[in-house]
Amino acid sequence: MMGIAADNISDGNNISNLSFVKFNKLYSEKYNTTLDPNWLGWFVGFAEGDGYLGINEKIPVFVLTQKESKILYEIRDTLNFGYVKEFDNFSRFIVRDKLSILLLFHLFNGNLHLKHKINQLVEWSILLNSKNDNNLSIITEPVKLSFNNSWFSGFTDAEGCFNVYISKNNKGISLRFIVDQQDGLSLFNQLKDILDSGSIYARKNNNYRFAVTNINKLVLVIDYFNAYVLRSKKQFAFEKWKVIYNCVLNKEHKTLKGMEKLKELSYLVNKDND
Repeated sequence: MMGIAADNISDGNNISNLSFVKFNKLYSEKYNTTLDPNWLGWFVGFAEGDGYLGINEKIPVFVLTQKESKILYEIRDTLNFGYVKEFDNFSRFIVRDKLSILLLFHLFNGNLHLKHKINQLVEWSILLNSKNDNNLSIITEPVKLSFNNSWFSGFTDAEGCFNVYISKNNKGISLRFIVDQQDGLSLFNQLKDILDSGSIYARKNNNYRFAVTNINKLVLVIDYFNAYVLRSKKQFAFEKWKVIYNCVLNKEHKTLKGMEKLKELSYLVNKDND
């Protein structure tokens, strides 16, 4: 039986590094292989953005909902567990079986950044510890955001977008990197510190938006996603957005021909963000 001997719920240290040693040890025992830490970091970020750690009929369940079904099948095939269910306008990756849920518990434990996701994991631990011989200790301290791992790439695939705005007179152009998240204020304050730029907007139902438009600071965003590649179709949006960024730096938007090129690219950027 997979589990960790521990003493109840405890706070961990404030950390910025992700650790997958425990997960990969247990994963290797079941599948005789390990998973790439960069992929795992991406997946945890993606799961924190669009995933739900729920309980259904007293059974822990993990659900990822997406319009882009392709990425969910890639997740299923990489993890080698769970299944994808398709609906009319969206798809869901679902994990329900006990051993796979335990693997996900060890994957998420100590690697989560958002308090409400940690609270969901706490509910998992309480239910799992009430059954059989599990004695799972949960780390309740959120991980600090870092641009030195792939977590934010996954989170952006779930909750971010690359935006281009062209003024009505076709003479001005601005680029924005945007991330939205419910209860995301703490995370976005950390992101603002990392980039030394950006604005945070409070929206309805405790939702927050972070946006950065400073052309000189956007290079930090570009450098990050060059190092930690997006895995959804937002990667295509990012590649076109980078082209526009370089054109703006070179002042190509100052000519009629250049602006027409950027208008076409901006349409494709916004389309790939859907």
